[in-house]
Amino acid sequence: MGNITETKVYMLDTNVFRYKSNPRAHKSYKKATKRFWRNVLQEFRNGESVLYIPKEVIRELEVQSYTLSEKENQRIAQLLELIEETVPDLATPEIEHQIRKITAYVRSEYKSDINAARDMEYGSVSDARILLAAWQYDCIFVTANIKDFMLYPLLFPQNESRLFDLLSENYVIIDPTVYENIHRDPVFAGMLQDLHNMLER
Repeated sequence: MGNITETKVYMLDTNVFRYKSNPRAHKSYKKATKRFWRNVLQEFRNGESVLYIPKEVIRELEVQSYTLSEKENQRIAQLLELIEETVPDLATPEIEHQIRKITAYVRSEYKSDINAARDMEYGSVSDARILLAAWQYDCIFVTANIKDFMLYPLLFPQNESRLFDLLSENYVIIDPTVYENIHRDPVFAGMLQDLHNMLER
């Protein structure tokens, strides 16, 4: 094995900042988040990773800042200083809607197959914006709220680790057979092709 290490590009969700800064967060959530930041900052210092956030996360943190203490806002501001790039808005309302439609279809047809123990939702418009930013910038997406982002691993080749669950500290893996069944589904394939067509316009 050579010495060249591929740089990881992490896209961080809003809760990655909130659980680190909130003194009232559940103890296990706070510990997991602290471990993530400790590990990713070590990678960052070693030149092994970079940190991105979507513009939508900046908006969410700004809105939430009015309900937070000054200390929490200061902690979030310190974390934001580590971010390499803020990704601009990439989605139109039609693209956001298409992402939510695809997720809703997968949820209706394959929810129990993907993971019977894990809930799956189609997410908000804000979630669709965040998902698209992570996908278009080819990122590892980190979130504590994976139920709204279960479409994300399906947008990449099956063997790629792309959705990191902040709380379990593991990548979300979709069973290869389930992955193949979903991608062979003509409805899913057609909806995904429509999404690609929208992005190419």
